[in-house]
Amino acid sequence: MSLPLEPAGALDLVLVTRVVDFAALKHRGQRRKGAAGEPYFNHLAEVAFLVAKATEGRDPVVVLGALLHDTIEDTLTTEDELEAEFGADVARLVAEVTDDKRLPKAERKRLQIETAPHKSDRAKLIKIADKTSNLRSLLTSPPVGWSLDRQREYFEWAARVVAGCRGVNPWLERQFDAAYRAGLRKLRTLPPA
Repeated sequence: MSLPLEPAGALDLVLVTRVVDFAALKHRGQRRKGAAGEPYFNHLAEVAFLVAKATEGRDPVVVLGALLHDTIEDTLTTEDELEAEFGADVARLVAEVTDDKRLPKAERKRLQIETAPHKSDRAKLIKIADKTSNLRSLLTSPPVGWSLDRQREYFEWAARVVAGCRGVNPWLERQFDAAYRAGLRKLRTLPPA
């Protein structure tokens, strides 16, 4: 994957901090599903860090998209609002990684697997980073009430989504693979509930 080689400048830094503020405000009060109840923004920050590191900081649009990747899906934010605030490239990228919440959950999950190979490289990076973050979170703080079987099912589903995204960044794919292997090891050693 070829990425732009423009160094981040002061304008990029101002834009990133605007996006951080926007995402934090939009997701205020939201918590992760895990037992620890971490602020939801922690997930957004981890996804953004993963794609920033994967691209060596050379693609500000994908970092901004990562910070905003759940705003349309999980808040009242619209694609038009994102475009007005942050430009068409960012808004389109966020829309590309957004599930249609009007569909049943099983259908949304099926579509993530089916559409993953057809996403842009930037969207694939965000998808891999998102699933990596989710697996890491499941490892350290599984959602209350999730059985070991449900956790294993999530790990397997995430791997199927990521399989359709492979080929964009070996480093990021290794991060996912490490989280996946660690999770399966842990799930195998836990006694059934």
